[in-house]
Amino acid sequence: MIHQQANFRLDFIGIGAAKSGTTWLADNLRQHPQIFIPALKELVYFNQHLSRMPGVENPNYRQALSWYHDFFSDTKEGLVNGEISVEYLINENAATAIYQYNPDVKILVVLRYPPKQLHSLYLYLVQRGVINYATFEKAIDKRPDLFLQYHYYRHLLPYFQTFPKAQIKVLLFDDLKKDNKVFLKETLDFLGVTEYYPASLDERSNETKEPRMKWLNHLIQNTRQGITKYRLEWVIPLLRYTGILPLGMLIRDRLNVKKMGSKPQLLPETEQQLKAHYRADIEKLEELIERDLSAWK
Repeated sequence: MIHQQANFRLDFIGIGAAKSGTTWLADNLRQHPQIFIPALKELVYFNQHLSRMPGVENPNYRQALSWYHDFFSDTKEGLVNGEISVEYLINENAATAIYQYNPDVKILVVLRYPPKQLHSLYLYLVQRGVINYATFEKAIDKRPDLFLQYHYYRHLLPYFQTFPKAQIKVLLFDDLKKDNKVFLKETLDFLGVTEYYPASLDERSNETKEPRMKWLNHLIQNTRQGITKYRLEWVIPLLRYTGILPLGMLIRDRLNVKKMGSKPQLLPETEQQLKAHYRADIEKLEELIERDLSAWK
């Protein structure tokens, strides 16, 4: 099989950012006849640590390369292979690890206006049970490691220092919202495949929902994170075999969530505080990616 060949390597890797349209991008690229992306997004193989669990090593990082390549068992000769994991952008070791894996791989990144990106991330983490703070402001105060760490320039610089500039494509969520067809075409051109627009182009992906019972999703997620924290991953196959793990995921992701009614809005004063916090980084980012980001400042 192709994925088991010694010289098999991915052609592109998406690195983030979280809540910036990467799931939409993966969903649409996956339907392209010349592209293969695994059904599972977020393989999180190259990041040594997990951003949501400070100080905890990522168990996937210890896996053999064959484990990673097994996700591509259904690919075929001639297809362009890739994956997207948003952890790669914010983990300091990932750029080097990806380069050591394949120095010729193409890097895709989608960036979003930080205050809106972080507010969306907050709502998503509440849905998943990762955090359980009543307000975005409380979450920023209690978990600055999650919401004050998205310094795009600082995170992207190692990639630009490691890979040739021609191998990095920086896209903006603003452009996706403005014209998703142009946005996708830019991506396809970068990957070197033909123009193709699936029927799902205008559909939303990974839309954030609201947990019916926050405490339940928080309990399920804390249990799962505890397994990783205490390096008890060996119990996962047993939990999967007995149906406990699938049931927990079903409850967390489907049964205990509902369509968000009145979506909480980003407070103007919080937006201004975040803009001030990220302004210096954005000014450096403008030079790095050669884009005018005046609207972000």
